[in-house]
Amino acid sequence: MKRILIVDDERSFLLSLRDGLAAHNPGLTILLAGNGREATEILHREKIDLLVTDLKLPVMDGFQLLAWVSRFRPQLPVIVMTAFGTPEIEARLSRMNSLIYLEKPLDFAVLVAAIDRSLSAEGRSYIRGITLATFLQLISMEKKTCSLKVRTGTRVGYLFIRQGRLIDAESTTAKGEDAALDIVTWDDTEIEMDTVCRVRDERITTSLEHLLMEAHRLRDERASDPTTSRGSPDAARRGPEVEAWLEALRGLLRSTPGVLEMVVLDNRNFVEFQYPDGCGLTRLELVSHLKQADALSPLLGGGVLRYLLFNTRSLVRYLFFSQGEKRVVAALKPGYRPLELLDRMERLPIF
Repeated sequence: MKRILIVDDERSFLLSLRDGLAAHNPGLTILLAGNGREATEILHREKIDLLVTDLKLPVMDGFQLLAWVSRFRPQLPVIVMTAFGTPEIEARLSRMNSLIYLEKPLDFAVLVAAIDRSLSAEGRSYIRGITLATFLQLISMEKKTCSLKVRTGTRVGYLFIRQGRLIDAESTTAKGEDAALDIVTWDDTEIEMDTVCRVRDERITTSLEHLLMEAHRLRDERASDPTTSRGSPDAARRGPEVEAWLEALRGLLRSTPGVLEMVVLDNRNFVEFQYPDGCGLTRLELVSHLKQADALSPLLGGGVLRYLLFNTRSLVRYLFFSQGEKRVVAALKPGYRPLELLDRMERLPIF
């Protein structure tokens, strides 16, 4: 029995789809979610054969959901429901072999045909999951602002996007356009998404579409050259470890009422975790505060700055500290002791 997860924020729409699909094929099990966070919780505990999702969702949007899928369920087939509605965008979407898209309002017969094709493809007719190039094109068409952290094997790169335009990129070996061309040619990528563009300066002026075309050419050249290194295809994916750590951290925060909000950043100040969803800390100018904290370290005469605490007129306090290679910013309730949180955090393993 095949299991389909459908994600949309309109409850009546979800229920009508469920009833229609059940009548069409009683052998299908239909699960429903109203936002991306609910969808990840279902995907975490259930075996799902197909994901059908809208892009505009509350709490955790469709792009964040697709990024999560790329990391933790990379072989899951995806159907995206869109409301783009222009011939140009429809033509561009039709060239995305890794993605089945349906325009809203949905034609139920078209949806049924797409689901039947996806479930019967068995990896032959469609690329499983969603590729980085497809993800970037969707972001461009939606004019989204975000930062992406991209992994393949042991390599890590960053793409910075403002209103659908790629403005900067960084990898361990390059910056700007050279880094972008390198990153978008990677295979078997995991994508993490931060909903804020974490750079201000624009180092890339070439259009994303041109970069993707050039990357496609470079990938073809590498594929035809047997001496070209393809990175670390056998390196272990970190998905299960990351997922376990994030779940442990969420559990800790649920049992710590003194913490109002928290974000965890990597050494590039990319937000890897936020609590709760829609956390207001992600909208703060965290980088400047973190730089100020770094500037204090030389003043300690070789000592270690364990944490930095800012008091506000509202009595909410902001705690800045490091754990391993991660940086953590937490908003604390009045009266909650920072050392209590630090002690609890130190019991968590670092992934």
